[in-house]
Amino acid sequence: MEEFHSGRSRLERKRQEELREQEEKNQEIHQQPEQPEEKLSARQRYLDEPSEAEQKRPSSSKKTSNKRRLSSGFGSIMRSGGKMAGLVQHRLSQRRSSRSRRTEQPVREKTSDQRLKKQPVQKKKRRFKSKLIGLLLIVLIGLIVFASQPFTFLLIGSDARPGESLRGSRSDSLSVMQFVPLSRTIQLTSIPRDTYTPIACEDGKKDKITHAFAYGGEDCTSSAVGGLLEQDIDSKIVISFDSFIGLIDEIGGIDLVSTGTFSEQDASGKANQYAFQKGKEYHMDGAMALAYSRHRKTDTDVVRANRQSEVIQAVATDLMKPTGWSSIPAANRYMKEEMNLDVSVRQMMTAGLSLALLSKREHLEVEGVSERLNGIFYDFPKEKELAELRAKLETTFYGTLKND
Repeated sequence: MEEFHSGRSRLERKRQEELREQEEKNQEIHQQPEQPEEKLSARQRYLDEPSEAEQKRPSSSKKTSNKRRLSSGFGSIMRSGGKMAGLVQHRLSQRRSSRSRRTEQPVREKTSDQRLKKQPVQKKKRRFKSKLIGLLLIVLIGLIVFASQPFTFLLIGSDARPGESLRGSRSDSLSVMQFVPLSRTIQLTSIPRDTYTPIACEDGKKDKITHAFAYGGEDCTSSAVGGLLEQDIDSKIVISFDSFIGLIDEIGGIDLVSTGTFSEQDASGKANQYAFQKGKEYHMDGAMALAYSRHRKTDTDVVRANRQSEVIQAVATDLMKPTGWSSIPAANRYMKEEMNLDVSVRQMMTAGLSLALLSKREHLEVEGVSERLNGIFYDFPKEKELAELRAKLETTFYGTLKND
């Protein structure tokens, strides 16, 4: 019995030693540096740590210790698997963030490229606008230069009564208008109808300049006037009583302030049909404007020429108003058909530019001495005054008066 008890005690000591070794191993596993602060669940502690009953049980077998070893190894495998899963998830999130950054970067580069591409387009638009403005300025300057060349315009007033033909009639009044836009000057030169001068269409024979129209119409009169003033006549117009009245009525009349006090007959010859008072404004129809412009009984030919220029100025002013623009085509057509108007586009632009600039009108006259020759009175031009007048009518290419 003593041997049996001693053998049993030896077996119990051996089992206790094995349990102690197993406990030390479990403690080493739990005290690893990888998870120093990790808390175990109640189930894991139950699987890994032996209970107090098991420690006291001396009859535990090797089979139960092996199960505990397997359960403790399975728990460590689960813990390591959780760590690996966390690492994999962290890596995947890093890759996703890097991919999103890569996709955002090309978009930003694309938008920046688009902005860079838009900038040259804006520069091109600005360049196009500046070029267009420069081109318009060049065209405007060209038109101004084109319209700034002075030209000479001859007005021939026929003495043909209403209903009479112009053929065989004489010039009742002669006026030369010289438009000089750059110096803002309109020179109006009146020529007395009895001025003694050579007539080119009559082989240079001297006679009254009013007879030139009876000899050869407006062309003969134009050459006689050009020879007298030593000027080239660029364009001309013939005005009869009928055409004068028709033109004023065509544009609806003119507004004019009278520069004199007088009365005048009408176109048919009835005396004192129209009365004018100096400084008073009148709205004149064609017949009233004709009476105003042809009066000369109480004035000289120079004053009458001035009144005629006033009427012409009033017609041009009326046509240049916005309300008169619609009348320009009809007025131009009427003057070409009824007044033999011979004016180019450039000359019309020059006249319009001179009038738009409110050019100063300068009144000149061919001064002469009235004397009888072979029983007929003529106006003989004064040589000195005629030379001075010719010098004043000389202009440069740019339109600046030489005498200024």
